[in-house]
Parts: sequence; C-alpha cells; structure tokens
Amino acid sequence: MSYSERDGQVVLTMSREDYETLLIALGIAAGHAMKEGARPHKCLAFINRLNEGNPNYTPYQVEAEKKS
Repeated sequence: MSYSERDGQVVLTMSREDYETLLIALGIAAGHAMKEGARPHKCLAFINRLNEGNPNYTPYQVEAEKKS
C-alpha cells in the first residue's frame, strides 16, 4: 500500500484485498453509527465518493441531512 499527494489530492494505492478490508471497516463504522442511533449520512456518502467510477458498485441512497 502506498500514499502520495498530487495536485492537492491524496492518492492511495492498495491491493484489492486492502480495498475490501477498507470497505468492511467503513461498513462496520456505518453500522455502529446506526446502532448508536445516529444517521450515518457522512459515512455512506464517503463510501459513495470512494467508489465513484467503480462500475461494480451500487451507491447507497443517502438522504440529505435535516437541519435542526
């Protein structure tokens, strides 16, 4: 796995196995947020952004956060 920066962007290069581990970790985080009563908008939106351009990914439907 490697980290670099280019044009103000962070570039992570990882194996398919590491990528799958990252997705599992993010899923656990989203599930924990829901268990604690929070709405995991930011986590799910992040997962969607992470997978932009991935033809094998179905994005989560994320409602806009309601302002209090």
